[in-house]
Amino acid sequence: MYLYSEKNLNPMKPLASRRFFFMLIIIVLAGFCSVNAQKKWPYPIPARIGDGTNKDLFVMTLGEVQTPIADGTFDPVKDEIRLKDGRVLSNYYRDSLGVKYYKPIDKTIFPLPPSGLCTWYYYYQDINENEVKWNTDWIAKNLIEYGAKYVQIDDGWQAERANGKHGSRDWTGVDTAFPGGMADLAKYIKSKGLTPGIWIAPHGQSNESVVNRNKGVFILKPDGTSASKTWEGDWLVDGSSAEGNAYMKDLFKMMVDWGYDYFKIDGQPIVPEEYARNKALLKNPGEADEVYRKTLNTIHEAIGPNRYLLGCWGLPVEGAGIMDGTRTGGDVVLGWDGFFTSLGPTMESYYQHNIVWYTDPDVMLLRQPLTLDQARVWATLQGLTGQALMSSDRLMDLSEDRVELMKRVYPAVDIRPLDLFPSQRNKRIWDLKVNHLGREYDVVGLFNFEEGKSESIRLDWKDLGLPEGVPIQVYDFWNHEYMGAWEAGMAIVLPPTSCRVLTLMPNTNDIQLISTSRHITQGWVDLLSINYISDGKQFEGTSHMIGNDPYELAFSYPRGEYYKVQRVKIKDQRKGIRIKIEDHQGWSTVRMESPVSGEVGWEVTFEPADHYKYITRDPGRASAARVGLDGADISWSPQYYLNSGYQVYLDGKLLGYTPETHFPLRNLDPLKTYDVEVKTVWDDGTVSIKPAPTAGAQAAPGLSFSVAAMLPGEFRLTEIGPMVEPRFNFSQTFTFAGKKYTDNIAGWLNTSSEYDLKGLFTHFTAVIGIDDATEGENAGKEVEFIVSGDGKELWRSGSFKKPDTPKNLDINVTGVNILSLKITGPQTRGFGRGGIRAGWAEAKVTR
Repeated sequence: MYLYSEKNLNPMKPLASRRFFFMLIIIVLAGFCSVNAQKKWPYPIPARIGDGTNKDLFVMTLGEVQTPIADGTFDPVKDEIRLKDGRVLSNYYRDSLGVKYYKPIDKTIFPLPPSGLCTWYYYYQDINENEVKWNTDWIAKNLIEYGAKYVQIDDGWQAERANGKHGSRDWTGVDTAFPGGMADLAKYIKSKGLTPGIWIAPHGQSNESVVNRNKGVFILKPDGTSASKTWEGDWLVDGSSAEGNAYMKDLFKMMVDWGYDYFKIDGQPIVPEEYARNKALLKNPGEADEVYRKTLNTIHEAIGPNRYLLGCWGLPVEGAGIMDGTRTGGDVVLGWDGFFTSLGPTMESYYQHNIVWYTDPDVMLLRQPLTLDQARVWATLQGLTGQALMSSDRLMDLSEDRVELMKRVYPAVDIRPLDLFPSQRNKRIWDLKVNHLGREYDVVGLFNFEEGKSESIRLDWKDLGLPEGVPIQVYDFWNHEYMGAWEAGMAIVLPPTSCRVLTLMPNTNDIQLISTSRHITQGWVDLLSINYISDGKQFEGTSHMIGNDPYELAFSYPRGEYYKVQRVKIKDQRKGIRIKIEDHQGWSTVRMESPVSGEVGWEVTFEPADHYKYITRDPGRASAARVGLDGADISWSPQYYLNSGYQVYLDGKLLGYTPETHFPLRNLDPLKTYDVEVKTVWDDGTVSIKPAPTAGAQAAPGLSFSVAAMLPGEFRLTEIGPMVEPRFNFSQTFTFAGKKYTDNIAGWLNTSSEYDLKGLFTHFTAVIGIDDATEGENAGKEVEFIVSGDGKELWRSGSFKKPDTPKNLDINVTGVNILSLKITGPQTRGFGRGGIRAGWAEAKVTR
């Protein structure tokens, strides 16, 4: 056993053993699994079935978590939610969420989602054998110990097209870019300790000679031509026929024999659609979903239970209960816009993750032109949700900073949603609630998805279900920095396209291990045991460390009490572990670095420390700036003299802490007058006290304001914004009858846009029309514009076509809270090219 002290970091003789009374002893576990993960799934879990007061909150859990913000308990076996109010929601996933073939995920073979590499989003169809090997070598050297397991070869391995280009739908040959063959490549990947995966669009085929040789396999018209030409292929397998299923079985048996253990089957939503469209041409006509599922069962039988089956793309929900995982959206692209292709499906479909199957929001991209902040946002999305984690960069080209992001989110762990419902908005506060080895804490991601402007986000501890009236200790994971312990909540300013990850723990009378550095979950994959000594001044634990990867333990002290690390013991002197201790006011870190990977036992002892105390002074007078119809940003000039930050009070009630000089207030009553007070605060929670005014002087007045008093007489609806933000942005420039409009609301047909006017306005005005760019048959199609207020129809346009003259509206909306705008019409390909471009130009409300 080695012992280290803060004063002397050289090895010392072991101290004489002492007897301690242990409050908590937890048995050491192995690998990436936790003691909490040993409970056999499926079992009842806490659940929310809708948003609470904070519509920006997105919640997930890790371990056996209990929280007051849960609405009830979900039983995955019964598919039933029992709410706290006594109601029972039966067949919840099947009926309420539309998962027709729901059954709980089988985790016996795959206890965790896959983590690894997909080749598509760097190489596309220009992948080759050497690049696969080089990436494999890099993972084996740099990422395998962090939990990377799979190397999945995407589109481009199969036979070339007739014109010599990559990417046919002929699975009977191999592209010349893979001269060693697919079996040897699988063998190479396995030789590096990794699992080979392969992409295929199995229901399709593009080689006519293959079709001619396989009678009864493909759907044909009476004249013998293909009945289905789609992205999936020029021919489509008849899933109703014995011949079609035998073909599928042989196809997958071939790839199994090559050595592949992970299968990504693409284009899946096309297949049941085509089976429905061509029902009469199937050999054994049946319901499209059932025919499709028959092919999936054939695939699963061919590959066996020990090989992973991933459905792709969109959300092939018909595969529930058969597929191990599914993509939930489209293909990402490189750049910030591509991130939203991953974010959107996470918001919409995460309720299925680790309950129905493992969801896959598509790959994680970290390379340029993404800024480091943007790459961190993408990594944080993956790390906090625990969804399938597949990188798709040329890994050997990533900078050290970007590789560091990968290391802190690999592997995907056993996280599942608390929120068992879809969200139609991009939420900015993500709360991962963790219970591990008796440590209960929240890992909260704060996100600013906006380009070009900073955002101030307020956390309310009550919204998160944290105890009221208790200071909450805050640690910044990505920045490795303790931020203090504060009551009520806190506000953080985030630069454009950035995030923060904060670890939250209620303050106690004891020293606490608030963070570890190995993984964003901060203990789940690395902390194997921890023992707390009864006097609260000593910790003993075991951690899994990775060779040459600095591993940091961050300890926080009870607010107002001050300690430092007295000594550190390492229990295995053969490790040759280097130790670095850093003491700060209110917290300390112990950094350990081992030359080899393995389990390391450690013991940290603390002793009282000196501290510095400063009596803070009040800041300058605050001011308010209106935000929307029900918000205000409070700001003040910074206090010249020393302080630890500021606390903001609304009508005498503490709202929270901020290190900045502004604080966001939202969801206010616009007609009410509020009083605001701002005080400075020291790290022990002591706030500034206004000095008594000198003789003949008056105390500085506080801030009083109302939102309504700051409202202009006229408001653009685009400034108010819809109650549910559109998932994707598109052009909002209209040209009606030759006149161009730039401030507009584009209308998706048969979908309402709703605006919360809060009863503040009297008139709604707009110009309605169909854009001059609407062409072809759509130019003659009829639509209808409808305006409603609080569910009551206020105005209807009647039939409206492109040749019609644009109309100017002026509608009385006095007292209306929810204004609804809707355009009805025939289904078309969308709003943009090929669709009907109808909308509301220059939409405004006036007081």
